[in-house]
Amino acid sequence: MDHKRSFAFSNIAFLLQPARVLIIEAVPPWWSETHTVLCDALDNFLTLVCSLKGPCRLPHLSVFVINSQQECLLPFVRVQGNLPRLLSCVEALRSIPSVGVTTELASVGKMLRQAVLESQRQFNLYRNFSGVAIEANISVEVTVVTSRPGRGMVHLLKNVLKDDDLLPIHSFMVVQFYSEVEWGQEDLLPPQDPPQPYSGESRVLVELQQVDNCVFAVEGVFKEWLQEYGVDYERIHLVLPSPLGSTSPVCLKCDMQERVISPSLLPLNPAEKPDSLCDIMSVSQVPRKLRAIKVLENATMCETVLYGLPLTVSPTTYWRLNWDEIETNQHIFQALNCTLMNDDQVLLLQMSLTDGGPACDTDLCSFYALYPSPKCAMLLKPIVCKELFMPATYSDPLQEPPPEAMQLIKGCLVQIKDVAELSPSCLKSNLYEYLRSILVTKLHYPLGSGASNVHSATQTYQRQPPGSAVATAISQPYQAHQLGMYNMVTSTVAPSPSSSLRTPPNSSNPTLLRPPPVLRPRRVLRLVPRDSSPPFRSSRKF
Repeated sequence: MDHKRSFAFSNIAFLLQPARVLIIEAVPPWWSETHTVLCDALDNFLTLVCSLKGPCRLPHLSVFVINSQQECLLPFVRVQGNLPRLLSCVEALRSIPSVGVTTELASVGKMLRQAVLESQRQFNLYRNFSGVAIEANISVEVTVVTSRPGRGMVHLLKNVLKDDDLLPIHSFMVVQFYSEVEWGQEDLLPPQDPPQPYSGESRVLVELQQVDNCVFAVEGVFKEWLQEYGVDYERIHLVLPSPLGSTSPVCLKCDMQERVISPSLLPLNPAEKPDSLCDIMSVSQVPRKLRAIKVLENATMCETVLYGLPLTVSPTTYWRLNWDEIETNQHIFQALNCTLMNDDQVLLLQMSLTDGGPACDTDLCSFYALYPSPKCAMLLKPIVCKELFMPATYSDPLQEPPPEAMQLIKGCLVQIKDVAELSPSCLKSNLYEYLRSILVTKLHYPLGSGASNVHSATQTYQRQPPGSAVATAISQPYQAHQLGMYNMVTSTVAPSPSSSLRTPPNSSNPTLLRPPPVLRPRRVLRLVPRDSSPPFRSSRKF
């Protein structure tokens, strides 16, 4: 694959991320139970977003609060580079009193409409006069956080906004803090606002999501904003062989979602990266301590919590250790491996960068899973922590597909070769050829001029047979370039007589037509005894 093409693919990701409007209903008595959780989740989420490198996943944010009146705590602002301003908004949200008079639902609906229309007006002004480059087709999404019954808030939003032109606002999300006491209290709606079916004339799209009253769950709601938005095409085509009796292959069209925020996007030095233990070991010669904290069942380990590069762990053979100590260590290692394998268990390990020093709340920790194996080695895999875990929305549980689909897939899988075990030696990725093509490009054009032509020519040469005319024609400039480099190197060495005799007779260079130089005789030195006369004499021999 062309490296420029892959670079362009990374540039088009996250281009259509919407601007976000957060409307928080801070109404007593529910606000006293939820304000701490919500503010802590916002603190953590905004700190994470402002630390991410790469393409911007949350470009613009605005925050409104509804209490006794509607108030804008944060007008539209660019998220990246504005962490102090964002955190000051969270502190203003914390200072809202949690006691007072409960606001009526009709007043809440009126203030909701005012907040939505005000956010629409602010975004249009921000896009036109702020000087910040904003895509013309970018949309705005509104998230309403409440502790009231969620279905009632959904119908309330549809009713108060059904006659308004809301562009560029495209969708709404109502987030309800889940509580067993309040669940199902849809009768709190006033009689004049009964639940109404969705009208085809209304352009208001409102979704409902219930979350637990905990920081991790609320962070998951906000982290959904970091997923790629506005993808209007499928990401993966899974191609299966054609089934029996058919000539066309089966193509499955799929989407993709991230499950982990890569630690490479965070401003961490190599000693702090939790996904690469090799980097940690390379910056320090002191052995790191991985402490066993839990024993897990292997069947309960989900692959979505494992990421990064796995490493193999084996008993040490360090030559400075005593032989008895090495042998005892190996026996204990084998015992641990056998015990975990017989019980089908996995060991959960924790590593802290300041292990052995004073404990601190800001100490960075990482976690690993140690898997047993039939060999005298075990497998170490990084485990994602909750700060980097991305939520995922799945559809309904897996159901039994129709018999026609099952028969089709079975017919496709029969055509695929079945192997008992997988060996990396049978998987070739053409990595050497690809890296060689990049190095050839840099060799010819170190400044990048005309690199695309050389790169395409190199790829064309790789696809041709060695003796074909196309491969010969393409390789001639490269061979001439290499020959020129060789001549520049060898021209600094004096030519030998034999090399001069190989000069072509029809050469046009006058310096190459001269006869070889005549060699002058060398002087011979003789050593005579000390008592002879003269003590030292040189003679010339011809």
